[in-house]
Amino acid sequence: MKQQSFAVIILTVAFGIGASLPAQAASFATRVPTVSVNVAAVESQAQLAQTLAAQGYSHITLSSARPSLENPHPELSPSNTQHCALTPVHNGWNGVAQKSGETVQVYVTGL
Repeated sequence: MKQQSFAVIILTVAFGIGASLPAQAASFATRVPTVSVNVAAVESQAQLAQTLAAQGYSHITLSSARPSLENPHPELSPSNTQHCALTPVHNGWNGVAQKSGETVQVYVTGL
């Protein structure tokens, strides 16, 4: 009997948490600041960093890896800065930067 009660408690907790996740995820997604940079031609990470710096961004951390379930924060292992002049940017997420003390996600469009 105890085992059945335990299973019911686990299912109740799991469904209670699961029901609130979409609302929490939606509210989180709307609060994440982003900056979109329209790039007309293939551009390197170095050029993207220069563009962002000219717009007042600092602490620019770019990554050639895209976020995934296995690696949700590739900016924590940024691209080798020695090769950033050779590393092309790609459509979508490319890293993070800061402006006015706020960290923003850097998205590239137009490629």
